Amino acid sequence: MQKTQEKHIDPDDNVKLKPIMGIRPGVYLTVLYSAVLLLLIFIFLILPGLRNPGALLLVKTNPEGAAVRIDDHYMGNSGSYIKVAKGMHNVTVVLPGFEPESFNIDIPGRVIGSLIFPIRKKTEAALKPVNIDSVLTQAANEFAKWSFAGEPTSAWQIPLVLSEGAYRMGQYASPESQEILKAASRFTVTKAALRDISRAKVLLDNKGLSPSPVSLVNSISDVLIFLSQNFGSAAWLSGLLPQESSSLIRESSWHWNEVFSVNAASQDTEFEQGVFEFLGIPFIIFPSGSFEIYTAAGSKLSTSTKIENFMMSENPVPRSLFETFLNENPQWTDGYTDYEEEISLYPSEIYDGYIISGVSWYAAKAFCSWMTEMLPPSMSEMEVRLPAEVEWEFAYMKKSEQLQRIGWEWCEDLFAPLEFNASEAAIEAVGSPERTLAGKPSSLEVQSRSSFPPELSSPFITFRLVIAGKKSE
Repeated sequence: MQKTQEKHIDPDDNVKLKPIMGIRPGVYLTVLYSAVLLLLIFIFLILPGLRNPGALLLVKTNPEGAAVRIDDHYMGNSGSYIKVAKGMHNVTVVLPGFEPESFNIDIPGRVIGSLIFPIRKKTEAALKPVNIDSVLTQAANEFAKWSFAGEPTSAWQIPLVLSEGAYRMGQYASPESQEILKAASRFTVTKAALRDISRAKVLLDNKGLSPSPVSLVNSISDVLIFLSQNFGSAAWLSGLLPQESSSLIRESSWHWNEVFSVNAASQDTEFEQGVFEFLGIPFIIFPSGSFEIYTAAGSKLSTSTKIENFMMSENPVPRSLFETFLNENPQWTDGYTDYEEEISLYPSEIYDGYIISGVSWYAAKAFCSWMTEMLPPSMSEMEVRLPAEVEWEFAYMKKSEQLQRIGWEWCEDLFAPLEFNASEAAIEAVGSPERTLAGKPSSLEVQSRSSFPPELSSPFITFRLVIAGKKSE
């Protein structure tokens, strides 16, 4: 039989804690563990209350989304908890278009458990409208700026600024609000923008409330009427809607009529042009007229566009004349002006150095104002300005052989990607972060257009002049 070998353990191999100052290990370990536990309790349950006593404040406003300022310092937005120190504080809630609401509030505090179980205090504020029309206008302006950011991706999203503004309007929505919405629709170039403007339309029609079946039908009816009044709506929608809906539109007679249509047809029976020379610059005289858009079948798709008398320079502004302007206005030579964000790039010597280029929209406007001051007394009711985009279309529709077009040129107009109908006042109120550029057309029937920020320029951007009657204020 095999004997099992037993291992002998020496009692001296066991680890034993020695007494410290005569105190047994069981005693001082208990004291040590208790001290660590008390320290942790102090750090997490007591110290936060001693160092930063206070509470979480929730400010609810009607409408929501107001900025919350504590003692004149921005701390967050309404609807979110904000950490506020113990004591008496002044709270101000601010929302564009509404009167700021200010009040004092006493914030309590406690020492124990303030980090894990903080005090929560709630308060409410009803905001009174002051300039309610500006709410939707500012939202539409932001909506227009976001349109130049492109389609959102999974990495970043576009805020629904327009529908948020419509919600804030609430019961104060007015007919002017609908005009602002029409002007904003000219920037609906992404699926996110289409979703935003659709939501804004429903909110405006229902005074900020959830729609009823009847009001929803009325909103859809208004949208269909608007689309029918704007040429190109079928192509626009087919490019934004999902594949299935897009296919239905492209197969419809609505889209078919738009594709097979002529661009424009002049309604003038006779066109007489002349030439006027000012400061050595020849101008082509264009008498007033109008033009309309027709389908191939002869049905009119839009109302007449009326053009008043105007004179357009045959060529862009000569470099020599612009340099005279710079000599008299040296603030435009260093790249900056006294006006915020109005930047003029150093003039570029492109186009053989004869034509000025590399000039911002603001610098071009300043040059026009300088030219206006030199008009003779007989032309005191007229002004020098940049051409309107519709004047370019009208001039080329007349097929003038004298009008020489070289590269991209500044226009007077605010740029919008889409040409939907809206009132001039609404278009001006919504604005645009960019100005229109007219490019050299590939043919007399096809116009080329683009845009650029007005404070910037490019060596390939130039401008020409128009002399026309001053617009009535």
